[in-house]
Amino acid sequence: MLLKDRLKTELGVIYRRSDFRNMTGAISLLQFIIENNLQTTFSETYKLLLIIVTIPKTTSEAERCFSTLKRVKTFLRSTMNGDRLSALAMLSIEKRMINDIPKFNENVIDLLACEKDRRVDLIYKNFT
Repeated sequence: MLLKDRLKTELGVIYRRSDFRNMTGAISLLQFIIENNLQTTFSETYKLLLIIVTIPKTTSEAERCFSTLKRVKTFLRSTMNGDRLSALAMLSIEKRMINDIPKFNENVIDLLACEKDRRVDLIYKNFT
């Protein structure tokens, strides 16, 4: 558990000292504290830096979109059908809306299970 007042004091000292201002990030500050054996002096800052360094970074929204596009393109290459790419892209884009529909997956599975010809044409409608 971090002690707020002590952490505030330690950070105030760190921000005022020129030694610490040259640090470019959390990792370099943590290395400086360890190399100079300041773990007990800046105990709360040390704990905070350990937490910050171990928290995984999240991927950006753009990377997730490119990942989705990559999966769609891989699927297209294996099926060689442009209409399927458009349909899958639309499903991927509207994923949140589809997730809000109760029992969507079960309904689609039931619908497709009853069909003899299981190929479905997904058509984009523009409501203007």
